[in-house]
Amino acid sequence: MKKIFEIQTTQFDLEFINHIKTIRKEKNFTKDELSLAMGVAKSFVSNVESFTQRHKYSTRHIALLAKVFEFKNIADLLDFPTPQYDKIKVTVMQTMNKSGTKALSSQVMKIDPLNK
Repeated sequence: MKKIFEIQTTQFDLEFINHIKTIRKEKNFTKDELSLAMGVAKSFVSNVESFTQRHKYSTRHIALLAKVFEFKNIADLLDFPTPQYDKIKVTVMQTMNKSGTKALSSQVMKIDPLNK
């Protein structure tokens, strides 16, 4: 079963979450392992990476992530392109389990700026 929905967020949040997800995978952390290494709730990273949750990384989390990933400078953690837009609308397609209660995968279908 497929489910399509839209969320509004900032392009920075979306890009930063995806950037951290890439680093997390490169450094072989599971979502739970990264959460625990940061000293936050076990489900925190999973919630941040989910399109159905409103969790985001804060400035405090940026410092924690830099330490866990062993970056000497926080700027090294933030080494990704400057977002082109502020607020965006993201169209997401989720593949759900048979009962429709759990997302098995999520795919961004389209990103539209809300302001230019």
